[in-house]
Amino acid sequence: MPFFSGEQRTSSEARCPPDAFLNLELNDRYWRLSLPRGVTRDDPISNPFGPGGPDLESVRFESMMVVVGGSDLLRDRGVEYATRLKELGKPVELAEFEGQQHGFLSLDPWSQPSDQAMASIKRFIEDKISASTKNPGWSNS
Repeated sequence: MPFFSGEQRTSSEARCPPDAFLNLELNDRYWRLSLPRGVTRDDPISNPFGPGGPDLESVRFESMMVVVGGSDLLRDRGVEYATRLKELGKPVELAEFEGQQHGFLSLDPWSQPSDQAMASIKRFIEDKISASTKNPGWSNS
């Protein structure tokens, strides 16, 4: 579950209800406390695809699964991250869980959506292990 930001608000940020576990006010506070003084949320630390972001095309990425909740304040940023990396040819799988907010795996760990997410993560890991044992010395990325 990526935790990115940016100065321009996304649709999922605008739709976030104030009573969500991670709401816009809390998210903004986290970034104010996390970023160095004078740095905006468009800094590459918080917005890898913002102005001044690094050239990720030449960076080697291992296979990854990006998990987002459909009702997550950060949904759009996670989907954009996965989409942009895929466009760069990076080995990324996006798993979206409708109706779930950020951190749903730890907020409600015994729920059906958490079970589904854990099954997806387990399958992803097993696929990567299986591929690497069938092709020793071969990387999935």
